[in-house]
Amino acid sequence: HGAAADVCRSSRLVATFAAAVMSSDDRGAPQPKRHALVAGLAGLCSGATEAAITMPFNTLKTYCQVQKRGLGLLASTKEIYSLQGMRGFYFGFPVVLLQAAGKSAVRWCAYEQLKASLQAAGAPKASVDFAAGLGAGLTEALLWTTPTDRLKVLRQNEIRSGQNRYSSLIGAARVVATEHGITGLYASIGACGIRQASGVGVRFAIYGRLKAALTTDPPQIWQSALAGGVTGLASTTLNQPLDVIKTRLEAQDGARKEYTSTLQCFRRIVAEEGVSALYRGITPRMVKVSMGQAILFSAYERYTDLIEVVGSCLATALVPRSVGL
Repeated sequence: HGAAADVCRSSRLVATFAAAVMSSDDRGAPQPKRHALVAGLAGLCSGATEAAITMPFNTLKTYCQVQKRGLGLLASTKEIYSLQGMRGFYFGFPVVLLQAAGKSAVRWCAYEQLKASLQAAGAPKASVDFAAGLGAGLTEALLWTTPTDRLKVLRQNEIRSGQNRYSSLIGAARVVATEHGITGLYASIGACGIRQASGVGVRFAIYGRLKAALTTDPPQIWQSALAGGVTGLASTTLNQPLDVIKTRLEAQDGARKEYTSTLQCFRRIVAEEGVSALYRGITPRMVKVSMGQAILFSAYERYTDLIEVVGSCLATALVPRSVGL
């Protein structure tokens, strides 16, 4: 009941914001295309910052989703602490840090390039952010998120078992590749691809309009954070069932597979545990994603400004030397 109430409240909040935001007319001229290296570096730094802060909620989310006992947030917190202490909330942190930094770099780089291409092609302004985000999310899922998420979930699933097969990043990758082949790293490619594409598309679509409606120029950090936080709530409400399915597929270890595909996993969870099981872990995930997106969007803009300033200073310092030669 608590999860359902959270979903209803979040849905009403998201609907209110979305209605106000989508009705705003974004008449601003297209922003200049950011260099791929700048976008990639800023995305990497902002992703690492977000992962370092939100890691405990990431662990809680996964723990709630893999358990069939229907543990809530408080019960899961107590159980993780009793089993592993404070370090239990950071199981898989090296993979999470690598994943967040890498996927953010891929996401922002792909988004900036796709957005610029769509604008140059004359695509409707209302669809540019969503379409570019959709492509960026699918790109990051294929190149980075799916295999690293598989390693993260396998490690976090050892909180209860007490095993250490996946305690190191390289060791975990070697075990999966040896026992399941390279395709074992892509066990959740269907659910992960749809989740990332839909989630990132919605986030960029809402963020751009919300920021235009709420922020000054240049935007203050709290304005970027608020816009990012709302996008996190929206995307979490939209694709929570896909996240549960993805986690169940990734947590499977061994020759016998309880779940064989995205659709089969969905049907089995609903049949055996009920629809509410698809919303397990939604509270810590909402906190994690909304806080994470608030950090990610606001940090990305600050890191971008910093990198561009540093790059400009370096270029100014190096040009005279080049001319002198």
